[in-house]
Amino acid sequence: MRYPRLRLRCSILFGLIILSLFCFVTFNTFLWSTTEPEPQEHIPQPPKPPVDIPLWSAIGHENIYDIKATKILKLTNHASSITGERIEELYQLVRSAKDDHVKNPYSRDSTWSLEKFVGKIFNNTTNDASKRDDTADSNRKKARKHNSTNVDETTTEHDKKQLRYFIHRAMAKWKKRHLNDKIITLGDLLHDTLAQDDPKRLNTTWFQFTKTVTNLRVYNIYSSEYTNLFKYLQYGEITEANEMPQGTQIKIILDLPNGFQGLLKPFRVPRNYQTPSDHFYFSDVERHHAEIAAFHVDKVLGFNRVPPVIGRIFNITKDIREKATSELAGSFFISPANNTCFRGHCSYYCDTGHAVCGKPGDHLEGSVQVLLPRPPEIDWQKLTHPYRRSYSSTKKADWETNENYCYEYIMIDEDYHNRLMLDMMDLAAFDFIIGNLDRHHMMRISSFGNNTSLIYVDHGRSFGRYDYDDLSILTPIRHCCFFRYTTFKRLYRVYKQGLSKLVSKSLKNFEGLQMILIDEHLTAIDRRLEIIFAHLDACIKIYTVKGVMIDDGID
Repeated sequence: MRYPRLRLRCSILFGLIILSLFCFVTFNTFLWSTTEPEPQEHIPQPPKPPVDIPLWSAIGHENIYDIKATKILKLTNHASSITGERIEELYQLVRSAKDDHVKNPYSRDSTWSLEKFVGKIFNNTTNDASKRDDTADSNRKKARKHNSTNVDETTTEHDKKQLRYFIHRAMAKWKKRHLNDKIITLGDLLHDTLAQDDPKRLNTTWFQFTKTVTNLRVYNIYSSEYTNLFKYLQYGEITEANEMPQGTQIKIILDLPNGFQGLLKPFRVPRNYQTPSDHFYFSDVERHHAEIAAFHVDKVLGFNRVPPVIGRIFNITKDIREKATSELAGSFFISPANNTCFRGHCSYYCDTGHAVCGKPGDHLEGSVQVLLPRPPEIDWQKLTHPYRRSYSSTKKADWETNENYCYEYIMIDEDYHNRLMLDMMDLAAFDFIIGNLDRHHMMRISSFGNNTSLIYVDHGRSFGRYDYDDLSILTPIRHCCFFRYTTFKRLYRVYKQGLSKLVSKSLKNFEGLQMILIDEHLTAIDRRLEIIFAHLDACIKIYTVKGVMIDDGID
């Protein structure tokens, strides 16, 4: 009797506990559903990347950071039609063709002549001859006087084959003529003049550096002068800061110790800023980190044609304002945020709304590129790029509407019957990798003579977009279908090793500023390298390896 009562009492107690818990939960649920929750303390979120925002808003961001929160955009044009297996096949084909002793893959038609073809082309374009740019040579002038009338109005496939035969023969002659040319240095060109006018400069570190600048390359990564150069660019005391008169955006010439001069391009936008898709290339802002990245891409590719660049942190007051010329100093002001700023004098973005400001405090990040000697010490040649864009929002350039442009204007130009033809192809490949649409001229030091490489300068508008590959940059390669053997080997080498890995390693080991290229840009340069191989593959399928690849003796 005792145990049944105990079990009954325990059961009743357990039931009461369960009922109490149920009532408590029900009461609290009702209470929270009718009470507005207390606002939580605001926790700041990481800043949004300045993608697809107005330029003036991006310029307002602080100097270095806001670079890790990168918005991933859907790629709009990135497909490469070539596979890794096909790239390997191409390499084997090119290597085999290099050992083939066939001198010219085309046969000559004795009834065809360049003079007749030039006459045909320009006889059909007499009405719009005034629209042609300044790349015309003596052949073009003769063509305007040619009165042949019994010719076809278009460039035929036979014309193309004969022109390609002519170019291959011209390149072979040029190679034979210059195969044993002596390498010339800037120091060689400068020595006599300096010895007579300013012999003290012969004992400077700057002059030692000029002896490493040759007609074939701008720098030698294995020389001690190369290492010393960066110390002056990055840490050298500035004695004067003056605006560079050329260009559309602000650039400052810095006088540095031991005769060096550097070209400063100041910070404008964060690393992950992308050029808005509605902006034209000619209105894009120049980016200091693009100059730095372009140099490292050039170094990894082994071209050695971009004058060395390095990043530097400035004190905008001590390094620039106090050393500025009177004209530059007159554009300085103190912003409402109490930062020191300057406007400068140029065509784009030189106003108070787009001023260059030190922030935080007086800190200003920028790129510094070594300035090579200029006239009257050294003569330069400024060539209008035949594939120059129209720099108009309404007009197109001739090459954009004429698929035979290379045959009708480049191949008949005597200026391109030498290494310049292939130098232009190298430049197109380089510009495509870095996404540079702003190549209006080609520069080289004419004091070196005809056997001199192009010098790649002005890359501030490169690396504007990582979500889009502008194939028009490769138009010279697609139109002409010529390429240098050694450049193909160079591209294949970095393809096998991983271009983005090599560039990233170079930036990490030799550049003090952080994260010059975000991951999306590194991915883009690998993708673009494959697209270059796809273009070469298309050319080879039409004209064969021997018809496309040319050995002009240039490494």
